[in-house]
Amino acid sequence: MLLAWLGWAISQALVVSSSREAGAEVQQLAASYVDEYQKQLAAIVADEVYVQEIRAQDPPEEGAPRSRTLRGEVFFLFAAAEREWMAIRDVKEVDGVPLTGTRDVRATLRTLPAAQVADRMKSYNARYNIGRITRDINEPTLALLVLDATHRDRFKFKADKPRQAGDRRLVPLSFKERDRPTLIRSTAGKPIYTSGELLVEPENGRIWQSTLDASVDAIKVQLITEYSFDERLGLLLPTVFRERYEQGTVTRSRGSGRPTITPDHEVVVAEGRYSNFRRFEVLSRIR
Repeated sequence: MLLAWLGWAISQALVVSSSREAGAEVQQLAASYVDEYQKQLAAIVADEVYVQEIRAQDPPEEGAPRSRTLRGEVFFLFAAAEREWMAIRDVKEVDGVPLTGTRDVRATLRTLPAAQVADRMKSYNARYNIGRITRDINEPTLALLVLDATHRDRFKFKADKPRQAGDRRLVPLSFKERDRPTLIRSTAGKPIYTSGELLVEPENGRIWQSTLDASVDAIKVQLITEYSFDERLGLLLPTVFRERYEQGTVTRSRGSGRPTITPDHEVVVAEGRYSNFRRFEVLSRIR
């Protein structure tokens, strides 16, 4: 009886050890993939359709739009010096109406460092956001930074059982930020700790989906990016980017079941879809 129990205990320990080794291997493969990916996705532009919708708002804003559709281009850049991803949007059309007198992003990239362009364009394009929630961390590739050599020691990773996604077997690699400096900070410079999950192809480390969660002040944020393989460029590229922002909470009392809504409760969702990927000239200032 004792020998049987010892045999079972040893087998379980071996399973745990093997699982940890497999998880560490998946993490290492994914980190190597991200390291190479940052070089390959350094200067790519795509067409973008970006739809925003207010799902809940209390009190409602009188006369304010409940949805909005933007069309334009988005420039995906990786600034190696700053170790940052940047998605620089060039909005061309709002709710079917072409814009005039807009900034020429390509021309601006020729004259300013990419980081400055990103800061200017974020504030410039923020005027098209609907709702009260301020949002400026909507980078589709942001979650990949958790595996960057500059940041990954601050995260705890855990690999879960593989799951089937169509004809592909993917390993969920969860992450949780533990130390400062954090990936994102509040407008007051306060550290914001992130968590989430990457769906990793265990044979090569390719990442097919990322989910990043955070609480920024009183706002809950979730960013989900889906990747698809682009035959022309030979890369996995972000094709769908979903955002959800919720400020305040809704609770229901046990007795009446009536909802109790905190002041300024709001839920805003957005979805960006990207297509027609192509490369553009890489300027030395971006590297």
